[in-house]
Amino acid sequence: MKKLIHNISLQLESGNDLILASIVKSSGSTPRSSGSKMVILRNGEIDGTIGGGLVEALVQQTAAKLFIAPENAVTFIGFDLSNELAANADMICGGNVTVMLEYISASKENAKTFSDINNGLRLGQKVTTLTLMDKGETSLTSNKIVLNFDQDLPVINEFAKEDLLTLLIKSRKTDEPIILESATKQIVAETLAPQPSLFIFGAGHVSRPTAALATSVNFRTVVLDDRSDFANADRFPLADEIEVLPNFDNAFANLNVTESSYIIIVTRGHLHDKTVLAEALKTPARYVGMIGSTKKRNAIYDALIKEGVTQENIDRCHCPIGINIGGQTPEEIAVSIVAELIQERSGD
Repeated sequence: MKKLIHNISLQLESGNDLILASIVKSSGSTPRSSGSKMVILRNGEIDGTIGGGLVEALVQQTAAKLFIAPENAVTFIGFDLSNELAANADMICGGNVTVMLEYISASKENAKTFSDINNGLRLGQKVTTLTLMDKGETSLTSNKIVLNFDQDLPVINEFAKEDLLTLLIKSRKTDEPIILESATKQIVAETLAPQPSLFIFGAGHVSRPTAALATSVNFRTVVLDDRSDFANADRFPLADEIEVLPNFDNAFANLNVTESSYIIIVTRGHLHDKTVLAEALKTPARYVGMIGSTKKRNAIYDALIKEGVTQENIDRCHCPIGINIGGQTPEEIAVSIVAELIQERSGD
């Protein structure tokens, strides 16, 4: 999702109008769940997916028609995937989906809205959007309201404050679109959750392809090193954050490492690896991995045990890092590392 939002922001900043298709309701067996999104451009190009097949084809047809509607137009399409539609499309699903299509023009207001959403996700924050619209087959929306967790609810005359608060809480709990209706209006609340944070310690030759590949598979990537000539945007143009450390001794001081975070240790030396690993094992990170040979690993582990680190805690570390695919080059090693990250993320 982070990548799609980033691409939407770039399209709007480049002056390209687009149609944003979002699954706002789903039940039963469907190709994609609520919250899935796809972008359709005027030239027919798409980005993202809401499940493929006939559903996407029909959505693209509707999107083409929506481009001639007024700016900020919105419409909803329902699909019953348990009837003739699914049979004719050779689909095995048996559920229902409702897709919301929004005509988002490349206005300054819309460009800023999606820039704010993109920046929030890059910083690892949950972002909630509120989209107010008329009720009708094809309605008009107001500009999206972007809320971070420390912001107060806006006043929306058509809805009671307590109803809006319930809507917001439910959206943030489920991370799915929630619709609230009044007699003449409806509002869609959607909370976008950031991707899991991947902290890469070391900005050397293995880090570059690892960071790029991890970003492409939807990790929020943070690169840290004590060398500014290595840790910079020229070398890591896709990284969400780059931090130049004074040293590795207090590398975790300003980091928000949670149970959903991932840590990779690929610094330029054994001593730095040991320093970072000792601190990494104090965090609740879901994954900790360190590059290196068995000999290097054992030497670091022995030193940590002498310093009081328990074997149980050391066993959390994946070392040698990555799935064994026989990789030799930095790019091949990156593939093995990111494959292990995906495996851990999927719970397999």
